[in-house]
Amino acid sequence: MRRIDRMRPFLRNERGVALPLALMAFVVLGALSAALLSVGSSEVQIASNHLRDTQARFLAEAGLEHSFNTLRITPSLMTSANANLQTIAYNTQFGGVGSSVGNYVASYQAAGPNTVRVVSTGNSVVGGSVKGTKVLRATMSTYFHSNDAILTNDDLTVGGNTSVLQTAGLCGNVHTNKELHVSGSVSIIGSATASNDYETTGNPSVGAGSGGDKPRHTVPVINPTDFLNVAKASLPADHLFQMKANGQVLNGSDALITTLANNGSYCGWSYTSGTPPALAQWTFNGNTFCNGTYYLEGNAKVVSSPGSDATPWETTLIATGDIELAGKPTIGADANYTVHDTLLIAGLDVKTNGSPSNGYNGLIAAHEQFDLSGNGTFNGYVIGEDASHASNTVTSSSVSGSITLTYNCNSNPPLQGPLQFLSWGL
Repeated sequence: MRRIDRMRPFLRNERGVALPLALMAFVVLGALSAALLSVGSSEVQIASNHLRDTQARFLAEAGLEHSFNTLRITPSLMTSANANLQTIAYNTQFGGVGSSVGNYVASYQAAGPNTVRVVSTGNSVVGGSVKGTKVLRATMSTYFHSNDAILTNDDLTVGGNTSVLQTAGLCGNVHTNKELHVSGSVSIIGSATASNDYETTGNPSVGAGSGGDKPRHTVPVINPTDFLNVAKASLPADHLFQMKANGQVLNGSDALITTLANNGSYCGWSYTSGTPPALAQWTFNGNTFCNGTYYLEGNAKVVSSPGSDATPWETTLIATGDIELAGKPTIGADANYTVHDTLLIAGLDVKTNGSPSNGYNGLIAAHEQFDLSGNGTFNGYVIGEDASHASNTVTSSSVSGSITLTYNCNSNPPLQGPLQFLSWGL
């Protein structure tokens, strides 16, 4: 018992216990600190990666928006797109010198009629090095298809004697975004509508749904240069004739064919210089012709009767000024010589008063107004953009006489409507 009693003071001695406990605590705290530091470092890296990814995505979106705006203000780029990716928009440095956060590069390629595919790459940059990349793709289109045989932004008058206007098919409609006056013995198979007032006199026959105060219809921009670009891209060079306001005649590759003096002629077209030169006059007054598409700077007028049923004049006429057709020309459509589904494109007015023996085939479109009269037979449709009245050849759009117009909804000339996104994503 005495031995045990002598051992009790040593058993109760706790000196030295704190050290291992402290060491254990330090180990635990060190492990926790290391874990916290590791998690914190990972969170910083994750946040940095997320920031770079977000920046790259926003930059790629900026590239798409830049491309959209470029195509919107320069619609001719839609028609000049090809199968290969071409750069359309880029930003070499976003954020200012010395503080660049990145850049974008966008390219585009043809993806259908007046439709393009845009690929935009956004790069997030730190210290001059790319730290994040995002690629976005979008499909944009200005493709336009008309459901109307006659469409205009201008006041429209349709009148005359019997069978002044006949349309057939699902798209045999007439519409104006202003006022429509239908008179006489007009026959319209489809609807006759106006976004403003609608008025009828006489005994016209119109389809169901006719009337005024109807929604506006989209009217595309009529730009002769757009059709020239299509002709250059789709026709052999020797089947396109560029008749310049200075008297030069170029082919589709811009190679000089000849230079005409004042009152000189080429392929049946006589040239009269204008003042200013943009008002040059081109007049066709003969029976000898060259098949092909003509882009005429100035006004164009056909006063003779070229072509025949057996040998029609295969042509598309595109003029920066007015186009007038008189006489009895026989005009055909051949993909080797003419722009697809396109007959007359005027940068100003279109006026026809002839009597073609086998009809006119294709789109007739005026940047300003149109006047169709005589005994013409048309297969296709008519558009008047009603731009500012720079020409007085036609003061208000109208159809009169004994016009027969047939449109079966299957005509697709290279027209462009408002640019829109069809799809976009990764």
